[in-house]
Amino acid sequence: MRELIPTAGDEETSDWCGDCRTDPLRFVNEAFLWGEGELEGWDGPDAWQAETLATIGEEVRKRKFDGVHPVEPIRMATASGHGIGKTALTAWIILWIASTRPRSKGVVTANTSSQLETKTWAELAKWKKRCVTGHWFNLTTGKMSMRLSHKDDPEGWRCDALTCREENSEAFAGLHAADSTAYYLFDEASAVPDVIYDVAEGGMTDGEPMHFVWGNPTRNVGRFREIFGKFRHRWITRQIDSRDAKMPNKAKIAEWINDYGEDSDFVRVRVRGVFPRAGSLQFIPSDVIDAAASRIDTDLVSPIVFGVDVSRFGDQRDRNPARS
Repeated sequence: MRELIPTAGDEETSDWCGDCRTDPLRFVNEAFLWGEGELEGWDGPDAWQAETLATIGEEVRKRKFDGVHPVEPIRMATASGHGIGKTALTAWIILWIASTRPRSKGVVTANTSSQLETKTWAELAKWKKRCVTGHWFNLTTGKMSMRLSHKDDPEGWRCDALTCREENSEAFAGLHAADSTAYYLFDEASAVPDVIYDVAEGGMTDGEPMHFVWGNPTRNVGRFREIFGKFRHRWITRQIDSRDAKMPNKAKIAEWINDYGEDSDFVRVRVRGVFPRAGSLQFIPSDVIDAAASRIDTDLVSPIVFGVDVSRFGDQRDRNPARS
């Protein structure tokens, strides 16, 4: 690991940030005093975090944004088990973008206001204090007024924390940075309403846009699930097993597997980072439907045998002609 850039000379730190513009992994490796103080025993990001940061860097270099011509958005999604360090990664990405991209504008959200305030934003505050560029920014932590902003340009160079209630969707609109980076980060993204994803798409039209979403795959419906399905061609996706990460309690994981079984929905969601087979309102599990679809025979002479999952709730209810 390279020696930490000294904080005494901000010109030198600024030059270093310029070098890290296309290398977020280098930024995270060198911006914090790994192995010292609160980070004693930690020599850098976990393997899966390092791979994610390296991939972001590859995508940035591939696009070659010149500050004038807009480039294709970077879209990355991670579904995982519990406790692997997704929220820390969120903080690192915010600090990397804010430190290397003047006039960048970001929005971060989470599944609940409590998660956003006490976990996501609290994690950012913790890592800002440790960061070599942390003194460049002001960070407010008051409820409903959470913002990271550059001291020289607090309105034009910032990241805001917003709740993801559907009635708050318009607050996610208008995030544009034509000569810089507009970015969104969704923590615990499985419970973020679809309308928030739709509005965020409007901020992906100019500059060097980025969208990062991650969380436990708690629901097999909704946009987060669709990112790993019909929208997969637009996203870089990963699924992380908690057993492959440093931080999770391996004894607790073994207890869950013993109690519920390796292939139970409980373990699929909380350990393996795999979406559950069935939703709370679903009678036929998704894996059974997918397997049946793979066996469809186009021979029009053979008898047709099919099953029906009768709708009781949700949007499909109104499409049942028996209820018209």
